[in-house]
Amino acid sequence: MGALSDQYASISETTGSGQLSALLSSALERNTRIGTAAQQINRADAERLNAIFGYLPQINVTFSRDQITQRVIETDNAVFELGEAKYPVTTIQARIDQPILDLSRIFGIQHATNARSISEVEYIRTVRDVVYEVFDAYLVANQAKARSGALRQRMGFLARQINSQDALNDSGIGDVIEVSSLRSERSSIASEEALESARYIEALGDLALLTGASVSEIAPLRFPQGIGQSERRISVDQAVATGLEQNPVVMAAALGVVGAELDRRRALAADFAPVLAAYAMLEREDRANSRFGGGSLTEDTTVGVRLTIPIFNGRGRGYETLPATVGVRAGALDYYARRRQVETQIRATHARLSELSRAMGQSSNAARQSARALGSERDRLATGQSADLAVAAREIRLSVARERNAFYQTEYLRTWARLQYLMGADLSKQGF
Repeated sequence: MGALSDQYASISETTGSGQLSALLSSALERNTRIGTAAQQINRADAERLNAIFGYLPQINVTFSRDQITQRVIETDNAVFELGEAKYPVTTIQARIDQPILDLSRIFGIQHATNARSISEVEYIRTVRDVVYEVFDAYLVANQAKARSGALRQRMGFLARQINSQDALNDSGIGDVIEVSSLRSERSSIASEEALESARYIEALGDLALLTGASVSEIAPLRFPQGIGQSERRISVDQAVATGLEQNPVVMAAALGVVGAELDRRRALAADFAPVLAAYAMLEREDRANSRFGGGSLTEDTTVGVRLTIPIFNGRGRGYETLPATVGVRAGALDYYARRRQVETQIRATHARLSELSRAMGQSSNAARQSARALGSERDRLATGQSADLAVAAREIRLSVARERNAFYQTEYLRTWARLQYLMGADLSKQGF
């Protein structure tokens, strides 16, 4: 407990802006799920070692000290009439048993070895899960932070429009209804900004839970070059084939089927296969007295071979083969379900990437058109053909267009990360 408390029991303090690489490193070092998965490998190692011990010699030494009181009640043997005694007996026994042929234990060793492989794959799966969750929470935090800033900027533009309308009202040519509408819109945007701030705080909390470090601020993440249009560089069928081969979920399910089959063979051997074992025993007995009036010191050596052939219900617990066979079928069904789930998710994520790519293109074009319109409006303002109220309206449209474009870019990154995760890629090695 003391050895693990420093690394897993507390939240470490961080200073400055949280970089994604630093958060990923902290998660790999301090995440409790990763630590638990590592301990499962240690457990599987211990269980495999115990399975091997089951085929090694069994050596036992037994020491017993008995106090015996004997009295002959009735006998037709004249010698036994003298048989009354009270004496101690000391017995020392050394015994060694060695399995020679035990198929159930052999399959048990193979099953334990496969279980260790499953625990290793599950460890990789846990690492990939945690890295993906850190990556996604980081993107959500960036998204919420950027949208919150854009909404505050939009509130500033609305405040300019409200001030311009108030000035017009003071001169008697304003529109009271328009002012009320603008104030209502600003209040609605303020509520959205508060919601995004709450979403940002929640994402920081998720990052703290995943990394074991207190995260108060994150560094902004720009859209990386080379990721755009990634759905065109790999077809959906190629993505599915890669995912079915490298996704740890599918790998663990496949190993689960192998383990279930090995367990069925172990049960079949335990139910029906003969067991051949050798044994040797050395027993030394020291009797202080006997019914005949004298003690004895004896030493017996026994060496033998034992063959056990189960005929019917040999262990008195029925047959393990029946439920083990059902376990193989259940494992196969789970494997097929995992494959279907991964394939379905990859196809849906790949299609979503295509749609988000199209949305990014349209939103980028909208932002360019809004920027061009804003430039024209400012030129008109400089020549006295427009008013600051119209310029503020154009700035609001540009802010909305840019905010939507940034939102789609982050959604594209989140979807790209999910596709990489489903394909079995390690996001911590993607260069972010």
